[in-house]
Amino acid sequence: MGEAGAVKKTPLVLSFVAGFVVIVVTVYGFILVPGRRGLPRGIDPSRIVRIDGTNIEGAKDVEFVLARKKIGDDVALRLRAADGSVEEKTYRLVPYYAHTAFPLIFFLIGLFSLLLGLATFLLRPADEKARIFYGLALAFFPALVISGDNYCLGPAWTTYAPCLLFTLAYTLAPVFLLRFSLAFSSGFFKRNRFLVYAPPLLLVLLFEALFLSSYLTNSLETFHLYQDLYVIFRFYLIVYVGASIFVLVRSHRKSRDDMEKAQIKWIFYGLTVGLFPFLLLYETLLIFHRPPLLSEEFSAVFFVTMPIAFAVSIVKYKLMRIELVINRSLVYSTLTVFTVSVFLFFVRISERLFSNVVGINRAVFSAVGVFIAAAAFNPAERKIQDFVDKAFFRQRYDYRRTIHGFNERAQKFAEQNKLLDYFQAEIQSVLPVESLEIAIPSATGLPAVGALPASRNSGDGTPAEKDRFELTIPLAFGGREGLGFLAFGPKKSGSRFTADDLELLQTMAGELAVNLDRIRLQEEVIYERASKEKLDELNRLKTEFISTVSHELRTPMSSIQGLAEILQSGKIKSREQRERYLSLMASESGRLSRFLHNVLDFGRIEHEAKSYHFQKTSVPEVIRDAADVFRAAAEEQGFRIDLRLPEHPVDLEIDADAVKQALINLIDNAIKYSTEDKTFLIELREGEGVVEILVEDRGIGIPPEEQGKIFDKFYRVEDASRMSPKGAGLGLKITKHIMLAHRGDVLVESEAGKGSTFRLRFPKP
Repeated sequence: MGEAGAVKKTPLVLSFVAGFVVIVVTVYGFILVPGRRGLPRGIDPSRIVRIDGTNIEGAKDVEFVLARKKIGDDVALRLRAADGSVEEKTYRLVPYYAHTAFPLIFFLIGLFSLLLGLATFLLRPADEKARIFYGLALAFFPALVISGDNYCLGPAWTTYAPCLLFTLAYTLAPVFLLRFSLAFSSGFFKRNRFLVYAPPLLLVLLFEALFLSSYLTNSLETFHLYQDLYVIFRFYLIVYVGASIFVLVRSHRKSRDDMEKAQIKWIFYGLTVGLFPFLLLYETLLIFHRPPLLSEEFSAVFFVTMPIAFAVSIVKYKLMRIELVINRSLVYSTLTVFTVSVFLFFVRISERLFSNVVGINRAVFSAVGVFIAAAAFNPAERKIQDFVDKAFFRQRYDYRRTIHGFNERAQKFAEQNKLLDYFQAEIQSVLPVESLEIAIPSATGLPAVGALPASRNSGDGTPAEKDRFELTIPLAFGGREGLGFLAFGPKKSGSRFTADDLELLQTMAGELAVNLDRIRLQEEVIYERASKEKLDELNRLKTEFISTVSHELRTPMSSIQGLAEILQSGKIKSREQRERYLSLMASESGRLSRFLHNVLDFGRIEHEAKSYHFQKTSVPEVIRDAADVFRAAAEEQGFRIDLRLPEHPVDLEIDADAVKQALINLIDNAIKYSTEDKTFLIELREGEGVVEILVEDRGIGIPPEEQGKIFDKFYRVEDASRMSPKGAGLGLKITKHIMLAHRGDVLVESEAGKGSTFRLRFPKP
């Protein structure tokens, strides 16, 4: 037991250690990011030809050269003018993020994502989705906060740690995203994880090696190889993110669980809104060497939608079955900071775009922007609170829409349990509570039921353990109150039930009771209709059975009477002819006896009064006796019985009379339904552990679709009914019962127009 616990505990400890290292290095990188070097405003990197003696071929070369310097250093730039001439000037490096709050915004977004992933992992450490989501959060946090491979690089060797962590996290984030998407489905790539992880791991090794080699040796040529590898990385990024979204869409279409569909839908929203601007308007254009339509920083702002969407999926729709309660004020303040930051960012962009065009002083434009932000703060805060309540706590919601939607869909349910499941899910969706119990006593005509967390109904229908509940609402069935109850536990938001909550729950309880009554009435109508149809069918079968029995009795009795009258008249002088008539009378008497025997046996079987007497019996003798019953009449009609019995004795513990009756039923059918080829086989076979008696004919056969029905009482194949009206459809039913009583079975192999083979299989002792 101790070793098993250690095995489970070790990966958990390693996960927390890895998380701690990632957080420490990322925070260290965040502290270094404000030290990122930049050129003064107004210098176009595309005009730079040389920096301090190093030839420049692109904007990334500028970053490479400046990464070795510090803020405040002077650099000599050679710039190409519009007319093609080159001028050289000296500039002092300035902080790249001096006039923007991007690092702080990215840190808050990343921190929110990290806390969400950490909380999920702590709550569900054994869940595969939770573990992958934790890995995704650990990769997303440094990739977003550090923002670039050389943004925090400095003279100290320790500054390489966050740079290498960024490259590692930026490369692994897409694979964690794909693995998280695959957790919602089952497929080839989910089972073959090597195919998913191999490309990013290879990229990581190449990235880290080229990065260290280029910066440690100050080799611009190696840095160009490093940048060329980024083209492959961008393809990989687009493919993995696209595959993740494709898997989510496919899983959403295949899922039959509404809760899981909602989880996937919110994750899909977060990924599409959060990643598409970055992929389409930035990364994709860089692949084709086109200038991005959005800057890297601006396109990354949309990442804020991803943790929000994941939070909604986890909290509202219980992704990974997590019951997570988030502090309301924390959510309000976090989203408010994000919204105001984005708004101020737009104000700053507008300032840059329009201040030069319209000639307004930047200070005035900034003051106007701050005034607009302050004026919009209160409405924005109210909107954020509404969104948070609807997404996480559902304290404010559209009562009319909720009730209308519930009533409209509830009317479509025809089963009580499904309606109760839907009611429970709807309550948890609009007003999450800790527990919900439904108590319906049998006095309502409905079975007593219970829901979340378990059914505890007392004799009078009141829910047990009332202390667990804060609110109880009676259910009225057929206008009578007190016949059932809904008991609600505390709200997950921690707040008390309001008057609006009570009104909503009472209305939905009334609709639930009405629909439960409707289902009960529908079931009564269906039951009465089914009973009437069953009675009509029984009457039809009774009439048909009486008609068949009358026919089966009348025919042999008429034959016997006619033959007897002929013999009594004295008109038959020939001895041979009189014996022939007597033989026919005996045959008809045997037929009548067999029919009455079947009818009586069927009655005993129906009343479970049929008894069997088992004793050791020679099976070949039973087969010969059954064949002799038909031999004379069969040969007179032109039939030939091929009897194949082994020379050695075959004895079994059987009821000889019952087995003989089963064989007689099969032989009788073979004679009745063989019209052209009048040869049939009766054979005794011994196999491993079984003894089989085969009755094989070459008659009309049985279609495949009807072979499963021929052992039902009163059933007759359509072709057989047209060909021979004899029989009541009881012989095979009785044969089946006889074989089951012998712990055996009767099997049929048949093909329409080619005959049938019936096998009576007995187990050997």
